[in-house]
Amino acid sequence: MEGVIITGGKGTRMRSITYVLPKPLLPLFSFNSDGRRYVKPFIDFILERFEALGLDPVTLVFSRNSSLIIDYLGSRGPLRLRLRLVLDAEMRGYGNAALLARSSVTGPFVLNADDNILPLEDYRAGVELFEAEGPDAVLFVHRVEDPTRYGVIAPSSQGEFRGYRTYGVRGVVEKPSEPPSDLAMAAIYVMSPRVFKALEEVKALKGEGEEIELVEGLQRLIEEGGNVMALELRRRWVSVGRPEDYLEAIRLSYEVGL
Repeated sequence: MEGVIITGGKGTRMRSITYVLPKPLLPLFSFNSDGRRYVKPFIDFILERFEALGLDPVTLVFSRNSSLIIDYLGSRGPLRLRLRLVLDAEMRGYGNAALLARSSVTGPFVLNADDNILPLEDYRAGVELFEAEGPDAVLFVHRVEDPTRYGVIAPSSQGEFRGYRTYGVRGVVEKPSEPPSDLAMAAIYVMSPRVFKALEEVKALKGEGEEIELVEGLQRLIEEGGNVMALELRRRWVSVGRPEDYLEAIRLSYEVGL
């Protein structure tokens, strides 16, 4: 299985921090083998999880905002995976950036935004669910108090996989005024290349320069008969996408690690 990381977003919710440092380079605490804390950038947590999962190669979709990230990756030392770079010159949203990875991806892949991570065991469960059940996509979801702030699934059925609740998904919607559930999606997915066709069809219906959301591609995939499943997380994903999320990530990383 391969990996895809989407970087280079505008980071508007994290201004003015991201005027200086992009979200993937925001520092968080980690622990040495002797238990002492040290600081490393957020993207290292993503890459280390991908390495542990054996994802290779990993495609990094980057934009003109990503120069500091590329410089860091060139200086951080060797990775235990092959890294491929794909330029997002259009910057038309997460869905369009994911579509650009099609030129590099050859099979099933884990798609990860540059500001979300899960515990390694949750990634592993999602990958194993994908391999066991063979859906077109596995989404990671968690129950939230205010689902109007998130992309949300409409579940069609409920099951169980290795101690996790699972759901069939009959629809997805971004920041709904009337949410079909309280199950919000992390910006992390396990997918088959079939999603690229759905995203291409969504893009064809858009005006020039109009943003393409990944949720739109997922909904198109479902409408065309694609099998989409969701795995419910035991605790919420870690995010650095908003100031309050980043503060919580700092606290978690300092107290118990990520």
